[in-house]
Amino acid sequence: MNAISEFQIYIGSLDSQLNTELVNENEFKEMVVRFFKHKEIAFSMYRAVGGFLHENGDFVSENSMCINIIGARDLDIVSLAKSLSMFMNQECSLVVKNIVKTEYC
Repeated sequence: MNAISEFQIYIGSLDSQLNTELVNENEFKEMVVRFFKHKEIAFSMYRAVGGFLHENGDFVSENSMCINIIGARDLDIVSLAKSLSMFMNQECSLVVKNIVKTEYC
C-alpha cells in the first residue's frame, strides 16, 4: 500500500451576502472538472447538506459541494479552495488533509 495525501474541500452553495444560490450545481461542477482535468488530478465530487455556526451567532444550514482529492500537492488544493470561494462568493471553504494508504484491487 502507498501512503498518499487525501484532501477534502467543503464549500457551501449559498452566496454569502444574498443567502441564495447564484451559481448552479452544473456550473460549479464544470469549473471543478476543468481544473482537475488541466492538472491531471484524480477526484470525486458529491452534493451534501451541512450546517455551521456563523460568526454572527446564527446557525446556517445549506447545500454544500464536497470534493475528494487523492495525491495532489497542497499548493494546488489551497489555490483551488480559494478560487472556489471567490467563484461561489463564500467567506471561506473548509480543506481537510489526511494521510491515507491506497491500493488498487
